Amino acid sequence: MDREDTKRDEENYLKQCALEKTMSSHHTQVAEVSNGIRKFFNKAFSHVCIEGPQIDASEIQKSPLMVVSTHRSHVDYFFVGNNLFQMGFKNLRFAAGDNLTKLPYIGPRFRAFGAFTVSRDSAFERNYVRKLCTEVVTMLENRDAVLVFPEGGRSYSGSMLDIKGGILNAALLSQALNADRDVYLFPIAVSYDCPPDLPLFPLLLKGKKYRKKSNNFLKRILGSIYYFGADIMAFIPFFLTKRLPLSYGSIYMDYETPVSVRSMVDLEANRVEKARDEFAAHRVSLDKVSEQLHSKFLSLYRILPIHVICAILKEQGDKPVDAGDLKENVKKIKDTVCKAGRNCKTLDALTDALIVKEGLNRLRKLKAVKISGGKITVRKPHIIDYFSAAVK
Repeated sequence: MDREDTKRDEENYLKQCALEKTMSSHHTQVAEVSNGIRKFFNKAFSHVCIEGPQIDASEIQKSPLMVVSTHRSHVDYFFVGNNLFQMGFKNLRFAAGDNLTKLPYIGPRFRAFGAFTVSRDSAFERNYVRKLCTEVVTMLENRDAVLVFPEGGRSYSGSMLDIKGGILNAALLSQALNADRDVYLFPIAVSYDCPPDLPLFPLLLKGKKYRKKSNNFLKRILGSIYYFGADIMAFIPFFLTKRLPLSYGSIYMDYETPVSVRSMVDLEANRVEKARDEFAAHRVSLDKVSEQLHSKFLSLYRILPIHVICAILKEQGDKPVDAGDLKENVKKIKDTVCKAGRNCKTLDALTDALIVKEGLNRLRKLKAVKISGGKITVRKPHIIDYFSAAVK
């Protein structure tokens, strides 16, 4: 080995040591399980699709970065987080509700992988949110990639929820702290043929209703049993898909190029004069950014055959639907969503007949419909309502 080779090896070694010093314990934990998680998703779902422009993660993370994603299932944490790791992002932190981080076994694992807890009961208390945002600003300034779900929780209705300010405000505060560099938002949408927790949403919502502070102690205890029990019942079979012959259909992650906060809003021009603090000073800008993110989520969220078929069944109400009539209505629904600028990549690749076939097959697996004598009868209206809401 000559002197130049030795020098090159020494430089590479020093670079590797410097890189390792920048890696958090969270990143190391994710690195140890990342390939296993990827293989698990390839087993649990019949088709895994990640689609978006080529992104240089190391270059993007030279600036503060907040990843903002739609939220349909607890699976989002694992799926989005691991894909970000596979794309080259490091030191991922993500906001997770205390309904997850306080669970036995799962909670400690979540926190080890970078989760920081958001209290569901305190999420609308101004002082709590302000303190939480201050902590997230520190994460951003330290160049952690912070993943948040700004809809404020899973969409139990299936529709795109309004953006809640909350932690999103940390990105604006970070931008305001240092106007000579950009803070980036990275929009992502995750779509499912079947979110694993969907079948248990009715029980979960019942528990959520019972857990309200206004109820008596015993009712709140019962609510917690329903609330946490629903998620446990949903995810036990999901985590056992390696042993059970289960498939949750397709899962998609669509994303676009990270966008700077400064390109979305002029913080100084929209600054609220005489605001009580920096947190309140940017509420106008926060509303503008939230509105733009909502539009980005709608354009990224992938419309699937099950969405189209459920929209048709929803229009027909309670009466049985002739299976032969579905094909005639597919084009109308498809044209409507595509003209609205929605993500129709999957629909565009299928004929109307295949959209009907794939949509009905998925609904049959969910036991949401019964087909007899060419007539379709809805057996689980809440599933039809959930998927049809995506195309409104």
